[in-house]
Amino acid sequence: MAEITLRNAKPDDARSIAEIHIAAWRAAYRGLMPDDFLAALNVDERTEMWSSMLSRPSPSQLAVSEIDRALVGFCSYGPTRDDESPDLAEIYALNVHPDRWSQGAGRALCEHAYREAATRGHTLVSLWVMSGNARARRFYERLGYAVDGASRSNSQLIGRPFDEVRYRKVIA
Repeated sequence: MAEITLRNAKPDDARSIAEIHIAAWRAAYRGLMPDDFLAALNVDERTEMWSSMLSRPSPSQLAVSEIDRALVGFCSYGPTRDDESPDLAEIYALNVHPDRWSQGAGRALCEHAYREAATRGHTLVSLWVMSGNARARRFYERLGYAVDGASRSNSQLIGRPFDEVRYRKVIA
């Protein structure tokens, strides 16, 4: 297995993060999100979004994973956005370039997020997964997550509704 290194994202990483974001979505969400939406994803727009996020203070964190000094994945995490206990942290986004799936980068990023959340006093971590994303659901279940009974229709992320389920894991 390749050696994976983790670090906090820097503003200079925005374009690589955008490229990973789009590649991962196009692979993971084919058949789950509208084809026209996936085809219209734009690297320059996503670069601007990530650059803006990386240049302003926020309670959320963004970590990246590298293999052979090339950026291969990212994980955005922080306090829960749900109206829940302050003991709960949340992974907002986890994306790994599809060419690097199943090489440990996603697991390493999740474990990094758990460690960081625990240092901030969180004892649980949650995340939302598209209901039909069987690959992602299996991945999180292998990491010890379980569906906690919460579900929602998300119409904010892509401007069209899709169903999500929430997973939760004890980390401390």
